[in-house]
Amino acid sequence: MHALVHLQDKADASEEVLVVDFDNLTCVAAVVSNVSEWGCRLTSDDAAELRKNIGIRVGESGTLVKAQVTAVKGAHASVVFLKNDKSVVDKRRERRNNVSIPVKLTDKDGTAEISGVIVDAGANGCRISAVGLAELPDKVMLSIKKFDKPVLGEFVWRNDSSAGLRLVWDTQDMSDVASDDNVAV
Repeated sequence: MHALVHLQDKADASEEVLVVDFDNLTCVAAVVSNVSEWGCRLTSDDAAELRKNIGIRVGESGTLVKAQVTAVKGAHASVVFLKNDKSVVDKRRERRNNVSIPVKLTDKDGTAEISGVIVDAGANGCRISAVGLAELPDKVMLSIKKFDKPVLGEFVWRNDSSAGLRLVWDTQDMSDVASDDNVAV
């Protein structure tokens, strides 16, 4: 599994990424597409600058997907993911697991609602892929089918299509969430 799993096997799916070339220490803005379990295609006017060993940064993520360039032709680079896909840079204190869990995010009043997918999760945080995340307030409620009640989440970072959230498990009662002053952090 890799951080691009939300694009995997979706023919028309693409996303802007930053590619770090470890061989020549350059950064290249690119669009990733044709994502599979094994690799992807990068498109960039600067594709010719890419050598062999690269890291692909998705969104504002603190991690890079380790990969190798197998071919460059014009503005396109063919890339394979390394089997040992460890994070090159990861500021998290805990391990995240790649998942695909449907989730509904709402503001505390329940007036704004967005459906999305949790694409990686750990005990204290998760990354969500969804459209319209920028429209939500900093604190949201995450509703997951298998949970009896919603979980409070606080955005750590977000862009138009994905976000990282810190999960707040220690609220005594969901009625506590109605006031920011009562949220246990």
